[in-house]
Amino acid sequence: MAERLTMPLWEPVQAHKAITHIYNTAKPYLMAGHRMVAKLEPETRRDNHNRHFHSLIGQISQQLGATVPDLSDTEDAKRILISAFRIDTRNDSDLADEWAKFGDVRMGRGLRGEVVLMGIQSRDFTIKLARAFIEWLYAFGVEHGVRFKAWEGEQ
Repeated sequence: MAERLTMPLWEPVQAHKAITHIYNTAKPYLMAGHRMVAKLEPETRRDNHNRHFHSLIGQISQQLGATVPDLSDTEDAKRILISAFRIDTRNDSDLADEWAKFGDVRMGRGLRGEVVLMGIQSRDFTIKLARAFIEWLYAFGVEHGVRFKAWEGEQ
């Protein structure tokens, strides 16, 4: 079966080439009776933003986890930091419209009695929100004495 394919597009010629490539890749599978899905969606954030804020979250978790136990697990820290970031920035005039796209955030009871936060996923951050989150993480870290390693950008 064909592999998953993601192509960033920023000009019409690229889009035309991508559609031709999708057709040429899909045709033999479709002719053999397989079903496929083609998706076209707006870019939410760049992989570099993703790596950057995950690196910052990891460093915050590693350095503050001993004194703030809720931050000791990186995945828990990510959810906690996103929640704090939202509270700190939801009324910011530059980000209010970005947050409005997420709707209400709710807490629910899971099937095993656990508390589940529903509504915000970092994978849905727009580029603007991802950039603001990175800036907020730096500010949060500095405020709490985190010593960040230099970011090396595209890795």
